[in-house]
Amino acid sequence: MFRPAKMQKISIVTLNQYTKPVIDILHEKGYIQVEDLTESIQENEEFKGLDVSKQDPHASRIASLSMKCNSILDTLKSAEKSMSMVDVVKGFISPKKIDSKEVENLPTEELVDKADEIINKVDAVLSPIESRINEIGTEETKYKESLNVANQLKGFDIDFAHLQETKYTKIVSGRIPSEHLSEAKKGIEGITDQVDIFEGSSSSDGDKTYVPIMIVTASEFEEDISSVLRRLEFEKLDVTGLSGKPSEIIEASKGKLDELKKERKQCIKDIGEVGQRSKEHLLVINEQLELEKERTEIYSYFGETNSTKAIKAWVVKDDVEDTLSIIDEVTDGNSIIQLEDPTEEEIENNKVPVKQQNPGFAKPYELLVNMYSAPNYKDIDPTIIMAICFPFFFGYCLTDAFYGIILAIVGLVLYTGLGKTSKTYKSFGTIVTQCGIWTFILGLATGGFIGDFVPRFIFGDSNAPLPTVIPDINAFVHPENILILAIIIGLIHLNIAFLFGIIDNVKRGNTKQLCGGQLCWVLIELAIIGYLLTNSIYVLAALAIIALLLLVYGAGPMGVMDIFGFLGDILSYSRLLALCLSTGGIGMTANLLGQLLSGMIPYVGIVLGIIVFFGVHLFNIAFQSMGSFIHSLRLHFVEFFGNFYEGESDEFVPFKASRIYTKLKK
Repeated sequence: MFRPAKMQKISIVTLNQYTKPVIDILHEKGYIQVEDLTESIQENEEFKGLDVSKQDPHASRIASLSMKCNSILDTLKSAEKSMSMVDVVKGFISPKKIDSKEVENLPTEELVDKADEIINKVDAVLSPIESRINEIGTEETKYKESLNVANQLKGFDIDFAHLQETKYTKIVSGRIPSEHLSEAKKGIEGITDQVDIFEGSSSSDGDKTYVPIMIVTASEFEEDISSVLRRLEFEKLDVTGLSGKPSEIIEASKGKLDELKKERKQCIKDIGEVGQRSKEHLLVINEQLELEKERTEIYSYFGETNSTKAIKAWVVKDDVEDTLSIIDEVTDGNSIIQLEDPTEEEIENNKVPVKQQNPGFAKPYELLVNMYSAPNYKDIDPTIIMAICFPFFFGYCLTDAFYGIILAIVGLVLYTGLGKTSKTYKSFGTIVTQCGIWTFILGLATGGFIGDFVPRFIFGDSNAPLPTVIPDINAFVHPENILILAIIIGLIHLNIAFLFGIIDNVKRGNTKQLCGGQLCWVLIELAIIGYLLTNSIYVLAALAIIALLLLVYGAGPMGVMDIFGFLGDILSYSRLLALCLSTGGIGMTANLLGQLLSGMIPYVGIVLGIIVFFGVHLFNIAFQSMGSFIHSLRLHFVEFFGNFYEGESDEFVPFKASRIYTKLKK
């Protein structure tokens, strides 16, 4: 329970004809984590005679079909109507249940042929629609450019079709800020007198006024004239290919854009209809392809001879019997299996994958422990202690019963909503719910319910305690007791860490680490307790000297400085008091401000008071919840884990089929 699951190495050699059935059944069961033999085969004499297994011949076709299917699904998704905020919230609270479809475990070639038929059938309908949408996009760009040019040059009442360049003449059209027009004319006239400049009606664009101009000149002067115009914020507008007056082009472009918009909508509607008919089939076949892809790609991890395949993997010891049984059944006994325990070298170098085994109530907290690091194979797994202490510390920091109710509701929504489709959300929902429950309990015990809302607004006396308050830990009256309790809880928490460290170091024979990392601190605590009980300075001195000698032996002369670190660890638990008081203080301030505003300003003050009341309390619950989460996490990651926990291991990742849209027929 406090240790990771026992692991064993399993080596399997079987005939080629049995390899796929073995892989298929092990993939469904998820008993093993397959190891890559490539490096071992190339470098280790033990594997002489084995070659690296060749990739399954269907692998590239499966990957290609899967990619094509995903592309089609993305297209179908893009045509779906965007969800309203109400639908988003409904989906969060109660996600749509997915009905898995029963499928057969088809031979690879048969599955690939079936997938090819389904995907190509949908693609044949979808591809022309997609092509037309792309064409519409190109046409829309063209007409938008025409519309833009016509709008900028609408000051000219001229058919653009007549603006044709010749071998010897060039036409430069565009618009220029009105304040630069005279300067532009002077600059152009300074280049040549073989030029005609035509001006249109000016128009405003933002805070500037622009004048459309057309310049007709000899070809040889075009570059020099363009150079002058560029310095004066001239915006060139190309009229090549346009026909008709600006007003006619504007009208025609707008009409064409409206037509294209309607056609695009119809295309999207057509894609939506394809999705309604085909999406479910595509999701099913795509999942089958993804799983088959995993199975074909795993072959590259194996070794092989002409007639056999060699597989090496890790398996949880409790699953060994079932694993052996199914392999023997599938291969009709035509397999050789060897089991080995992890070597000391593998354990010391953290080469053994770790599978945590915790009771149900602690399982969600593996999420938090693994944020720091998965326990290594020889570690004590601290998940159970974290499952007990983390929500308690959180509640101790927040200590407001009403906030606890809100958090518990949020946690339950997460658990019953998104938790149905995600293990992570389910775990997080459980954690938030438990944190909310502890916040509610400790809030009632210490006098926090929306700050001092009940005494202030219901009892009419802000100093009156809640009926549920335990007088000695009333946060508003006896904060010193809250601090003392926090330090005592911290010492208990730290001593559990010392106990774990002692157990591990005794088991591993790490004498120095045992003396300098745990025993010295336990003796210092015993020295203080002995002095308090006997009032004898000799007891204190004797135990303190022994503790100091152990510290120097275990950590060296500089280890004496660790005493300050030990004191710092203890004092870190005072943050439980700090957050407890800040939650209540901000809540009390929100109530006081709301009350003052309501009484100071007639009518408007009531509205302002309500806004301030809700605003500050919303800020308080969000900010303090985040602070409570971070500080509770820190007390475990730094103060608790720092005294015994090593981590730095890899989690056991089973070779397992993850099915959402499908289930195998029995």
